[in-house]
Amino acid sequence: MTQPAPCPRADFAPTLKPAALRLLREIAQRDAGDGVAFVSAPCGRWRLDGTTYVVADRTFHPLDAAGYVDVGNGRTDPVRLTRAGHAYLAAV
Repeated sequence: MTQPAPCPRADFAPTLKPAALRLLREIAQRDAGDGVAFVSAPCGRWRLDGTTYVVADRTFHPLDAAGYVDVGNGRTDPVRLTRAGHAYLAAV
């Protein structure tokens, strides 16, 4: 049986779950280049500063792993959308 030709790495962009996609869109909407701040909320969650939008800590993990956002040190640094994040949003 013939093996299929390997696909370029760019074809393996992860499919994000709805919560992660919404988080990416929320960050993109508010990031003017200097990032957006999240403040700690109860039960392992983070609230987008100045809003009522709250997200679980684990929702950041696939975005960070794919390189779509830069979370800095993960506690006090603002979250920034990366070029890869912009490209992903343009493609979906």
